[in-house]
Amino acid sequence: MKASHPPILATRLVGQLVSGPHGDALAGDLIEQYRQERSAVWYWRQALSAIIGSFTKDRTLGGPAVLGSLLVLVLMIVSVGRHPSSLGSGLFIMDLALLSGYGAFSIWVWRQRRPKEREALAAGAQTGVILGVVLISSHAIEWFGLDRVRTAQLARGAGSTLLMLGVLGAAGSAAWQRTRSIKLGVIAGLWCGSLAVVILLSFALTLNLAFEAHAASWLHEPFVASGMSDAGAFVVRNSLEAASEILVRIPIAALVLAFSGGVSNAWMMKRPRRLAVLAAWFTPFFFVAGAAALWYADSLDRAARPPFVMAGVLTAGIALCGAYPIWSSLSNRRGDRPRRS
Repeated sequence: MKASHPPILATRLVGQLVSGPHGDALAGDLIEQYRQERSAVWYWRQALSAIIGSFTKDRTLGGPAVLGSLLVLVLMIVSVGRHPSSLGSGLFIMDLALLSGYGAFSIWVWRQRRPKEREALAAGAQTGVILGVVLISSHAIEWFGLDRVRTAQLARGAGSTLLMLGVLGAAGSAAWQRTRSIKLGVIAGLWCGSLAVVILLSFALTLNLAFEAHAASWLHEPFVASGMSDAGAFVVRNSLEAASEILVRIPIAALVLAFSGGVSNAWMMKRPRRLAVLAAWFTPFFFVAGAAALWYADSLDRAARPPFVMAGVLTAGIALCGAYPIWSSLSNRRGDRPRRS
């Protein structure tokens, strides 16, 4: 005789793991169909299908980010396991702690069901994938030595940094556009940065494991200067150090830039359209001025570069962060222009 209640574990898994606002409703539908002479095997099959479908179709990418964080963790553990002498600096423990925070944030995103939060997180996910592609492209160009010319190195380094600034600002601006909330704009920016970091670290650590000899030759000069005896251990330690910097710096940049993007969009939407038109005219000049400052800084001695680098990044960053609010303001108010009779 069939039990009157469906499998409790399957019901709880659907309620907890199906993302979006319809998880409880889906569980209720499954229970109702189960009571109409469905079997426990059918119920489990439907429950697992709903969980997998929710995982693959989730616009916030919370589920994939959880798996991505676990992948980065496994890659770090395997790397350290192959070269135990890379330990000793505390970087591994720091990275584990930071990755735990990323994983917890990913789980929180995955379980969000309120529509406004999900809209903001979807904006962060879309921009996060774009930023992740930018970062791994920059890393791949450097890794395979495709930027041997100094001009190419400048274009890659400055270009990826400026694009990162623009995308993080756009994440906050796009989320504000959808939700009219600065707070959710900042959360979207953080989610954008978190996804990009997970994508970059998954790619970079996989490359290091798969092509360790190439990584060792790529880092030969700093390895010799380090005094370490194991080139593989130096590669791992260098990876852990770079990971800790990325895990800390990008969220901080995301906080500042997403807040700036959201505030800029909110401010721009309250101003006359002619101001957005004026800003659209002047923004390219700001960007060109910033790029010129970076180009000039590259021709100077290293000690003389910082003021021009900071000025260039700031000027070009302002232009890029303002691009989305300006475009949003102009596109949303096209209907406000007077029609010609």
